[in-house]
This record gives sequence, C-alpha cells and structure tokens, in this order.
Amino acid sequence: MATFQQLQQQKAELDLKIAQSLDAAKRMSEELEQARFRHEEVEAGTRQIMALMDKYNLSKEDLFPGPSPSSSKRENSPVRESKTLAEMRQYFNRR
Repeated sequence: MATFQQLQQQKAELDLKIAQSLDAAKRMSEELEQARFRHEEVEAGTRQIMALMDKYNLSKEDLFPGPSPSSSKRENSPVRESKTLAEMRQYFNRR
C-alpha cells in the first residue's frame, strides 16, 4: 500500500501535468485565434482584390504575369501587352 508521502508526490506530479496541459491548451487556443484573425484578413483582402478585378476588368494573368501551368496552352496566342496601373487609371477615368 502507498504511503501518505508517496500519494502526495503522485498528486504533485499529476497537478504539474495538469498545469502543463492547461498551459499548452491556452497556447493552442491563442495560436488558433491568431490563425483565425489572419484568415479573416486574407479573406477580406481577397474580396477587395476580386472587387478591383471586376471593376477594372482584370484577369489573374493581368495581375500575376509569368509562366503558369496553363501557359503551354497559350503558346500559339499572341502575347498581350501589360499596362501599368497609371495607364489603367487614365483609361478608366476617360470613360
């Protein structure tokens, strides 16, 4: 049978493990909240970009030029001249 001191030692060890687990859960909760906040910011930014793309009639290729997996399909098509933001503003402001 366990002595009183042994039981106290086991209780102290279990209390330490519980405290460590609570700390880990708190850290995970904080990290989850930060990740949720970053996700919301990314979603808001994506919505703003999509709204601007619709407003100025832009495609993803206009914003992010360069090779893409589907670029091999467009090898036969003529290369589109890209416009600077200032040129686009002038064009759409004249309309």
